[in-house]
Amino acid sequence: MLVRNAFPGDFLEVAKKSKEWADLVIERETIYHIMTEHFRDTCFIAEERGEMIGYLLGFRSQARPEEALIHLIQVAPHMRGNGIGRRLFNQFQYTVKKMGCKRIVAITKPENNYCNRFHKAMGFNVVEAGEAIEVNGVRAIKDYNGPGKHMVLWHKNI
Repeated sequence: MLVRNAFPGDFLEVAKKSKEWADLVIERETIYHIMTEHFRDTCFIAEERGEMIGYLLGFRSQARPEEALIHLIQVAPHMRGNGIGRRLFNQFQYTVKKMGCKRIVAITKPENNYCNRFHKAMGFNVVEAGEAIEVNGVRAIKDYNGPGKHMVLWHKNI
């Protein structure tokens, strides 16, 4: 398996795979282009024999340069459990640590059990802030993304 930086030409494949793998609400495809164009130093593609099997889109915060955010990480369903997400995460962590980041943050939906388990396994902790609500057995911040859109905030010191 090869883990490499994402490039602008990857955005169509990332958009295609996000729909194929379909375990999340698909965003506007423009976000994939923005991420691969402007944040490619912190965006990674996992490939096997030239086929994309996973990706991580993240960036260093401009407002809080000591923090980096994982915007989206996804692995092909048939490849999950093989350490691909861990490899992508480790590459991201290594990169942002070299940039001077001291913390990685992520935001997930409380219903996304797979993603929430992944963040826990990578050493993240749930942020204890805001008005809490328990959803699916996990602590979420009530109305974080608007009325009824509760989200789980994660952080990991690096």
